[in-house]
Amino acid sequence: MILKEIDSKDKEINTLTRLLKESTNDNQKALIKKDLDRVKNGYEKEKENAYLLNFEYKNSKNIYVIHDIRLEYKDRTAQIDHILLTRLGIEVLESKSFNGEVTIKSDNSIEVQYKTRKIAQQNPLEQSKRHELVIKDILNDECLLTNKIGQELDISSKVLFNPKTIITNDPLPSDFVRADSYVKERNKEIDNMSIINVYKSAMGLQKINSIKKIADFLISQHKPINFEYEKKYRIKKIKEVKELKEDDTCPRCNDGILVLRKRKNKKFEDKFENDTFLGCSRFPKCRYSIAQD
Repeated sequence: MILKEIDSKDKEINTLTRLLKESTNDNQKALIKKDLDRVKNGYEKEKENAYLLNFEYKNSKNIYVIHDIRLEYKDRTAQIDHILLTRLGIEVLESKSFNGEVTIKSDNSIEVQYKTRKIAQQNPLEQSKRHELVIKDILNDECLLTNKIGQELDISSKVLFNPKTIITNDPLPSDFVRADSYVKERNKEIDNMSIINVYKSAMGLQKINSIKKIADFLISQHKPINFEYEKKYRIKKIKEVKELKEDDTCPRCNDGILVLRKRKNKKFEDKFENDTFLGCSRFPKCRYSIAQD
């Protein structure tokens, strides 16, 4: 059963798209586009992974799924992509997707090979385990993690790769799995559990209504973060005044002066009444210009 879907990123995407259009600074535009591409790509890939989990578990009465939840506990935060809750325990899933070729190193860190460069990434499994600790501490404070006979509900982690990600490792290391084969791998692990582990798991079982209570409590603790991109990228809106003339201070940078220039490129000559315009003396650092009547 799906208890919480992914929070929409449409507001962030729309804001960044607008700021990209409004910005007149090339360096700033590049940074905005980088943020926009990151948000759009992450959102789409996380939705794809969520879809695969939802397809398998949406009708399940014994498995609860929570997507995209942000928890705060004391001085720590945990931004968690997916959580599965069952009577056997809680599994924290860290979604990952890369456009380059991924290699998982022996220490579980990640190396991504792009066309012209190679970038090292932190160990995502360790990140997920830190999220485990936040969940554990929150639930312990609420006395929700232990059943009536004192057995603690198990919490584990896995890294969930988007199916389109190219990974050089074959097979994948333990605790790394593709989203499209996650359910199959999970069922295989349960089938291969030893008698001792089956007994331990049975001792830690909680009633399904207790699991639902834990899931509802975690959702109630969700504290989404609002990214204030308008403050990060302060766009100077310039009101172009026709009365501007040569030697006036540039209204954009307030540093250079306006000088009379002549258009060298005749490609767009049909769009303008004449070839002269006023441009900032600090060009190319400042690219302000205004056509002459």
